[in-house]
Amino acid sequence: MATPPFPMYSPRTPADGGPLVRPRYGAGRADDPGYLRSLRTGTVLARLRAVMLVLAVAQVLILAISPLLVPGGPAGLPAPWTVPPLAAAVLVAALAGPRTPRPLRPGGDRGQAAAAALLQFRQAILVRFALADAVILLGLALAVTTRDEPVFLAAFALGYPLLLGLALPTAGGVERVRRRLEADGADSHLWAVLLAPAPDRRHLTTAR
Repeated sequence: MATPPFPMYSPRTPADGGPLVRPRYGAGRADDPGYLRSLRTGTVLARLRAVMLVLAVAQVLILAISPLLVPGGPAGLPAPWTVPPLAAAVLVAALAGPRTPRPLRPGGDRGQAAAAALLQFRQAILVRFALADAVILLGLALAVTTRDEPVFLAAFALGYPLLLGLALPTAGGVERVRRRLEADGADSHLWAVLLAPAPDRRHLTTAR
């Protein structure tokens, strides 16, 4: 079977030939050195944080070049008809984003729980990013259509804080996802798997 073009979206299991992540059982939030310092640790969390940081910075670069993308330049307040779709996109991101991921089912051994937690954490981060980024990209599309840059500026002002709050895997963000995963009483071992050394290959799975 061919390797998925975007392995971050399609993590494999050991049976598929994916490498093992060995959770640091007992590790918790207190063992997290912080967002920027963790980038040098080589952990699973460090890799995820690096990817999300690049994606967050990319949005600022889009903002910087928006005058080149939107013909006509600034033109006062956004057109009234652009407000409802932007408001709807913000509402969907604000309501649906925090509801991901779904809680884990209790039972099973800790290796299975850690594997499921890692998979759901990564998927939740990507879904949250997509929801918040959709606000920004919708604003850009509307701005290009209306030739009205303030539409994009408004969308960025609404969407970027959502993106940072929902998608960046800060310590607080990890804790919120962990509580979601453990809402039904399961022990996710999320910190244990996130603070584990990352494997050499990009397909992440867990060992018991």
